[in-house]
Amino acid sequence: NVNIYTEGVLTGSFVILRVLVLIISSSILTLTTKPTDLNNGLESLLKPFGKKISILAMMISIALRFIPTLFQETEKILKAQASRGVDFNEGKLKEKVNQIISLLVPMFVISYKKAEDLAYAMEARGYIPGEKRTKLVKMKFTIKDVIYMFSVVLMISMIIVYRVVLWDIKW
Repeated sequence: NVNIYTEGVLTGSFVILRVLVLIISSSILTLTTKPTDLNNGLESLLKPFGKKISILAMMISIALRFIPTLFQETEKILKAQASRGVDFNEGKLKEKVNQIISLLVPMFVISYKKAEDLAYAMEARGYIPGEKRTKLVKMKFTIKDVIYMFSVVLMISMIIVYRVVLWDIKW
């Protein structure tokens, strides 16, 4: 016998809505913003927090750059494993663990190889972590930026007010 409660359905709906908003907003950000602009924006936004922020911004932009590549590599490995007869949907727990390991080991090796290649390429181009770099385009804070920031702060404030004040009201 399964009991379905209104609060459970509402809580589940809000969790799903949060995840969808996070996925959609991050997809919109990465699809509409060039990685260099994202890197420069992160650097300028986090600049007051210290000198090593350029390294953090570079790591974030590299991670964002390689996510689609890793998904493609995972798809290739899954197809290769399926052609060898591995079925990720069937089997006991021990077999599933072995199947996941057979996916993770090549992914780790591929990721390590790509990171090593990137490190060599960056070194060959003279990249020195933490050094001051010149910018091709200087970013300027405009009225558009103020409007966007105000609207984001307003939305977050509304969510917090809703969560704190209105969440406990029984409907």
